[in-house]
Amino acid sequence: MSNDNVSSRFSKASSTYEEHATLQREVARRLAASLKPWTLTLPSGPVLELGAGTGFFSRELAELLPERELVITDISDEMLDQNRQLYEERGQNSGKVAFRQMDAEAFQPGDEKFSLITGNFVAQWFRDPPLTLDRIAQALLPGGLMLLSFPGHESFPEWRKTCVDLGLPYTGNSLPDTEEMVYKLSFDGKQVDYYEDSYTVRFSSALDFFRHLKQIGSSPLHEKRLNPRQFRMLIDNWDRLTGKGHIEVTWHLVFLALKNDS
Repeated sequence: MSNDNVSSRFSKASSTYEEHATLQREVARRLAASLKPWTLTLPSGPVLELGAGTGFFSRELAELLPERELVITDISDEMLDQNRQLYEERGQNSGKVAFRQMDAEAFQPGDEKFSLITGNFVAQWFRDPPLTLDRIAQALLPGGLMLLSFPGHESFPEWRKTCVDLGLPYTGNSLPDTEEMVYKLSFDGKQVDYYEDSYTVRFSSALDFFRHLKQIGSSPLHEKRLNPRQFRMLIDNWDRLTGKGHIEVTWHLVFLALKNDS
């Protein structure tokens, strides 16, 4: 998927993301809870947040690490502006925060090193997540930590099953394979651990689910697209087959920690 397409989708969703990305907000809280035990053992140094969006996790970081320099980044200027505005409205210490527009996939480790590199719901947008994260991890200080959350490849089984039943192509975005990620990142003095969970969300209809994806900038970017007749078949049958007056959609959630022991 093109980085320009990703940036454009999120820029267009910048005004609706904060209201509708309830799952991302909940996962940010869970990611913060997993970070809390590490806060006293992190080496001295700044913190880098990748794909910060409107700042669900940025604000958690500011509360957990009030004395740290935070470098908050996103590929979308519009998302970053929303983040900055909401951050300032909370009256948190802006003197220790730098907002930078940055494409994480183009990041090249240099002289700047970080004690913590983190990202909430961003790794799934990388064209090659293990390769990109392995390169970014080179910017960790000795003893530094990379902490991530992202939806895994087992997400949306209900959508996939409906497509199979109807003989339609599944057009959801490609999502990271957890085992592949862990294997490819577990080299060169890096210690990797992870936790997987699932989270089910109820929608009034299949169409409501696809509208939700658009509102948070996560509409399918797959080259194969359903034509209008196929899309109508998908949503009508998905609604009908549940027989509940609503549908349920499951996200496969992955929390991954990488420690630089080199």
